[in-house]
Amino acid sequence: MLKQRIITAFILAPLFVWAIFSMSSHYFTQLLLIFVALGAWEFSYLIKFKRLIARLLLVVGIIACALIIQNNVQIIEFVLYLSILWWIVNLYWILSYPNKTNLWFNPFIVRVISGVLLLVPMWVALITLQQQYGAKYFLLLMLIIWGADSGAYFVGKAIGKRKLAPKVSPGKSIEGMIGGIGVALVVMVMFLQYQNIATKQYLSYLLLTIIVASVSVLSDLFESLFKRISNIKDSGQILPGHGGILDRIDSLTAAAPFFLLGLDLI
Repeated sequence: MLKQRIITAFILAPLFVWAIFSMSSHYFTQLLLIFVALGAWEFSYLIKFKRLIARLLLVVGIIACALIIQNNVQIIEFVLYLSILWWIVNLYWILSYPNKTNLWFNPFIVRVISGVLLLVPMWVALITLQQQYGAKYFLLLMLIIWGADSGAYFVGKAIGKRKLAPKVSPGKSIEGMIGGIGVALVVMVMFLQYQNIATKQYLSYLLLTIIVASVSVLSDLFESLFKRISNIKDSGQILPGHGGILDRIDSLTAAAPFFLLGLDLI
């Protein structure tokens, strides 16, 4: 499994970096929208939508919401802050699991809203990040997420003992999360060394890195809630060693809105 993960990462990561710097804003936006559509399709399976028409309607609905919001600055800001509040509520569901499950999973409409708020704010944040801050900051976010994910995996495997959320995801450890945040901080420090950024802003960037790396774990755990309820290991099988598209972008679902809003505040 580890060998497959590494091979897939070595193939896809350079292609995605090329897309970040080489594709026009229009085509890159459409590429990200394809990822959102695939993620929505996989999420429909996680929330136990069995009928094809129901799964397709969820995908179309999420894409339609994204496109409607895309060109309205006021709505974009509202959606991003709504996403922050929603992730705070999701933290409560994670900490409460398996209690309160009937509130966030059983109602049909809540599951649909979860799909919308999982994917739409992420897409809006990512395209806004690229348009306002450029490819450099977009890549920085990716490196922070990749660093946090890889650091958590290897540190957790090496010295992880204390479980982070045993009822939700037994494989995650507190040591792994700290290791992931540490790697993310190294990424940010290396980035800041080559930027014309005032020294007094360093602390703000480092604090933002800690927040983004932490919420990336939160979004991973949130997907794990649905996997546990639906008794599914991976959201899909499209990526060898990595599972589905949603398994790869789950960290971004929370991290992207937090990162964009954090940059705006800095």
